[in-house]
Amino acid sequence: MVDGELPGPPRSRKGWLEFGALPYEFRGDSTELPVLGWRSAHTQKEFDEALSAFEEENTVRHAAEQRRLAYVALTRARHSLLLSGSYWSTQTRPRGPGLFLLELQSAGLLAADAFPEPDALDENPYALATQTIVWPRDPLGTRRSRVVQAAQSVRDAIDRGGNRGGVYADDIDLLLAERAKREAGGERVDLPARIPASRFKDYVTDPAAVAAALRRPMPERPYRQTRLGTLFHGWVEQRYGTTGGASDTIDASAVELDDPAGEILETAELEELQRTFAASAWADRRPEEVEIEIHVVLAGQVVVCKLDAVYRADDGVHDYQIVDWKTGKAPRDADDLERKQLQLALYRLAFARWKGIAPERIDAVFYFVSDDAVIRPERLYSEEELRSLWSSVTGFMPPA
Repeated sequence: MVDGELPGPPRSRKGWLEFGALPYEFRGDSTELPVLGWRSAHTQKEFDEALSAFEEENTVRHAAEQRRLAYVALTRARHSLLLSGSYWSTQTRPRGPGLFLLELQSAGLLAADAFPEPDALDENPYALATQTIVWPRDPLGTRRSRVVQAAQSVRDAIDRGGNRGGVYADDIDLLLAERAKREAGGERVDLPARIPASRFKDYVTDPAAVAAALRRPMPERPYRQTRLGTLFHGWVEQRYGTTGGASDTIDASAVELDDPAGEILETAELEELQRTFAASAWADRRPEEVEIEIHVVLAGQVVVCKLDAVYRADDGVHDYQIVDWKTGKAPRDADDLERKQLQLALYRLAFARWKGIAPERIDAVFYFVSDDAVIRPERLYSEEELRSLWSSVTGFMPPA
């Protein structure tokens, strides 16, 4: 981010007047490009003035594009951002920091002494220096000789004597076989006898990650946000005069379960959710079912569906409406909603089988309480589509 590079000057101020350039009027983004007012120029002076204004607009537009480019680059960092520059490169005079770096410094985001003055030199100190490196770099670097020696020691230990490495031989063989199977993509894991509907999307969208979690189960840290959801669901049950049992958590993923002994939940958050729900369209409606658990078999797999609430539909199209309370944030985009709707599709299928009616007679929506938003997917997957998705998973992780 040095002067003359980012931001840098335009290659030309003349725009489409450069040789071989397409006139702006023929471009699809012509409405966003500077206009040369040659049609209204009746004298050479007027044309020269129009040309000067055109070149100035090109310069201003280029500067704006450079700033947009810098904005995109600087706002994509997740944790940390490195802004670099050097006084010397291939030029004959040192270059100072670019405008954007200076603006960051003036805003107090960079130290006042971030850009010390370069050494007073008459010529580029690196002009005569040539450095050659091997690319790609050796991943072992300076450790290569030690690693190779250690590997050879292991081979010698394996081959020494008739027992191929003594007491460690079997462990080494198992580890090598496991690695080879993983690299070949041939390792399979057994599916659980029952899976929660809330995890169905994980199985079908990222089976490799689920397989790794099943193969090497790791304890999950408690999540305060999910504890808030658990308390809210319990409050809704009490509001409707029902009390959930030990199976309340079966339809939650491992990462969604909180340790009740974890950090203390802020009461204000729960009270805010309660106030929002009390003012919602569901507050005065009496549900047909609350916290009902239904097991549905899909392509040989038992899926556990825990429906938050089921109401009689009043839209003249459906007989019932399933509502799933959510205390988290609404879907970020259409793809996120597409994944989340799988849970509603399973709920609809389970309730339809339980009631003995066609799934099409059942509506299903999410109610994101913190946003006070009812979100209805454009469509819900049919039983055939759900079965097809699950079949693709069983091809990756066949059940025992």
